[in-house]
Amino acid sequence: MALRIELESALDALAAMLPVWREKLREPDAFWPQFDALSAQILTRARDDRERAAVRARLDALLDAAGCVRPERR
Repeated sequence: MALRIELESALDALAAMLPVWREKLREPDAFWPQFDALSAQILTRARDDRERAAVRARLDALLDAAGCVRPERR
């Protein structure tokens, strides 16, 4: 479990790397599995359901800000 400031710091780092990451990604299909793995690491550090919900909301907001849209599953 992490302190709230540690979660915010991890989310800030993820948000900062998104534009460069997407620009340099050679295989676009690799983005979502990688993003999901990184975000899962952050989510597991949340202390309770309320904090997990806040982290999920922040993840959604940073994806929206970066223009990332998850493809529909077939």
